[in-house]
Parts: sequence; C-alpha cells; structure tokens
Amino acid sequence: MEDLLIVILQCVFEFLLEIFFYSPLDWLPWDWPKGLFGKCLGCFIIGCSLAGLSVLLFKYTWISHPVLRMANLVFAPVASAFIAQALARHRSEMSRPIIPRNSFWQAFWFTFGVVLVRFIYATRH
Repeated sequence: MEDLLIVILQCVFEFLLEIFFYSPLDWLPWDWPKGLFGKCLGCFIIGCSLAGLSVLLFKYTWISHPVLRMANLVFAPVASAFIAQALARHRSEMSRPIIPRNSFWQAFWFTFGVVLVRFIYATRH
C-alpha cells in the first residue's frame, strides 16, 4: 500500500510541475515570431532547453513506473494547454489582446518539449 501511495504522489508531483512550468512564460510579451508556427517552434525549443537544464540539475525522474511515465508524456502537454487556454480566456476578458487558441498551442508545445526531454534523458530510480 505504501508503494502505491509513493507512486501516486510521484506521478502527481511531476505532472503538476510540468503543467505549471509554462505558466510564467504565458505572461511574457510574445513579439518575436509573428506567426503561430514560429511561436510554437520557439516554445518547443525553450521547453527542450529548460528540460535539458533540469536533467542536469535533477537527473532522476520522480515518476519511476514506465506506464505512468508514458501517460505523463501524453497527458501533461494536453492538461497544460487547456489550463493555459483557460487563463488566456480569463485574461482576454480583461481587455488584453490575447488569443486563447494560440496560448493553447504554445503551452502544448512548450510542455511537450519539457516532457519529451525528461522522458528520454531523465533516469529512473
């Protein structure tokens, strides 16, 4: 029972960490590349770079079970994207020129870059 609780807590911790990793970047002014493709590519590259740094600092993954790591690879980018879209919708109601759909894709690709690099390079315990 203790092992199950540890696995659940590890999964929740890394999942939440990866989801909210993008949130501070959503508040930055995105004036560089004008098109959505360029912004998504930039977010993916930034996500991969930050994940590479995180692997250097924390070489072990918090999720040790392979099935949960694969589920994290799928669900973390999607959850991050929906949260970023909801925040963008809320901020756009306050008369800020934000496109929630763009925030969705930027958060998705950023988080996918983070999760992908950590999935490939982080070592399981």
